[in-house]
Amino acid sequence: MILQIDSPGRCRYLWQGLASLVVLQLLTSFSVGYAQETFVRQRETNSHYSEGDWVSYSVARFATSIAIGRQYIYFGTQHAGITRFHRYRESWDFPWTTSNGLTDNSVSVVAFDEDTDTIWCATRHAISYYQPSARKWRNLFKEDFGLSRDDEIESIGIDADGILLVSNAGRVYECSKFGGTILEARDINGNRNSRIRWFGRRAPAPKEFPHFFMSDGYLFNPDGIVEDAHFRRAKVVSAVEDDWGNMWIATRGFGAGKADTRSLRLDMLEFGLRNFSVDAMTFSPDVLWLGGSTISELSQGITAWNREREQWQFFEQKYVTELRSDQVNEITSDGNALWFSTAYGLSYYTNETAEWTTFTHFDGLADNVVHDVAVDDSSIWVATDNGISRIIRANLAHKDSAKIEPLNPDNLALVEVRDLELVENLLWAATSNGVYVYDIHTKVGGFSNEIEGPFSLSINSISRYENEIWFGSDNGIDVFDTDKREWLGVPAGRALQNTVVNKVVAAGEAVWAATNNGVRKYDRDSNSWRKFTIEDGLISNRIYSILLDGDFIWFGADNGVTRFYWNVPSRID
Repeated sequence: MILQIDSPGRCRYLWQGLASLVVLQLLTSFSVGYAQETFVRQRETNSHYSEGDWVSYSVARFATSIAIGRQYIYFGTQHAGITRFHRYRESWDFPWTTSNGLTDNSVSVVAFDEDTDTIWCATRHAISYYQPSARKWRNLFKEDFGLSRDDEIESIGIDADGILLVSNAGRVYECSKFGGTILEARDINGNRNSRIRWFGRRAPAPKEFPHFFMSDGYLFNPDGIVEDAHFRRAKVVSAVEDDWGNMWIATRGFGAGKADTRSLRLDMLEFGLRNFSVDAMTFSPDVLWLGGSTISELSQGITAWNREREQWQFFEQKYVTELRSDQVNEITSDGNALWFSTAYGLSYYTNETAEWTTFTHFDGLADNVVHDVAVDDSSIWVATDNGISRIIRANLAHKDSAKIEPLNPDNLALVEVRDLELVENLLWAATSNGVYVYDIHTKVGGFSNEIEGPFSLSINSISRYENEIWFGSDNGIDVFDTDKREWLGVPAGRALQNTVVNKVVAAGEAVWAATNNGVRKYDRDSNSWRKFTIEDGLISNRIYSILLDGDFIWFGADNGVTRFYWNVPSRID
């Protein structure tokens, strides 16, 4: 087929698209190992919290199945649990994940029982069901009914008599429509008296698709292939028609779509993150920006989520000329613009013009690897793998005339600077060689060497609240009081020893620390630390970033992001 194409250029693109499809199908047929799999061995939803207290989002574009409910269209996904599209509001609601009671976020099939309004699903570790009246998930683990760990339920059947479960290996199980014990069945039909409605692999599929028309650069092939503007292809793995003339589709690569079977228009319904890893987050102003430093062929790019308009936008380095890297270490808001600290330079994005500009070592930065920036009225202070650089703001309008100078190159040479905090005239830096302080007025700086300071020289994060400077290191938390000019002791300081703290954020009521084993919260009223893990609702225990949002707080992890409604007056954590 390729040899018959007249245009060599078009031939090349078609081959790239085919290669992308092959890679997409090969990689998504396995459990993708970009991030640690979250598995919570819980029988039901954590009753300490209300529904919606914990909400998690991940990469949702690898869909597996569809179920049409009364208010929602449910999509099973390979990494993001069950996503839910509201039929009447025509917008996405928060997904159901391990944060809401599922045992893991890899859903092979989702089903809806019209008799009881119960939602059923199969994950890697369990069969789960949700009863709307209780607003709670309950889990029946594979070992409870004798299903091998290597075998998965691929189809769920529902009829008037109960629930049928069929595995990849052909084993058949049955249970009551209200849950309870799962038993092995003789066969699929047995003595059943009513028609079985199937979901998943056994669900009826269209014999052929209409020739749908698409926008936003998408093309639809009636063979069941969706292609985007970059010649990437994704296969339709499930398609279901509702009573309103809509066809809902699930793809492995582009997520969910909605087609009007009368006008033959198909729209993809963007939802979820572009990258599993969330190392950086910020608001600007109504848009939540998220980026990660760990990327792969199927997990890369920057996500911009306008929550008010429910719009998702993505930026990938290979398709944005001036964006040199989408491996993001930090995102910093600067008025109506954003700074992206990346693995290859410092990128500047303006909301008004939607234009990107990138500064690299070639332009004068001390190093191409940038970890963070701090901004003031006159300067942009840049933390790199080789010290700190200063960009003069007055010359920023034109990249060619931008003035960039190193800060104290003698004592910061080859020092990895990971985080910056500007407090009046003092620039505090978290480095691989300890705490560094620089006076931007006198242009004098040096490393802190007080014996009462951090035990570890490997400092990862800095956060300031009023007269307190908090430090997160490879050996816990330390606090410096700028008024008293002394390091604080336990329980606030000298805390979490032998714990790697990736990020610390200090606020009025509490101080939050992101670690490789959950989140720690220091409550100022009780003067004590509290630990949150996946058992509470985190999408993962490996947390990289934290973003305050009033009564809510966001935690960026290695496999997604979690929002926690932490300031609930009626709940005691």
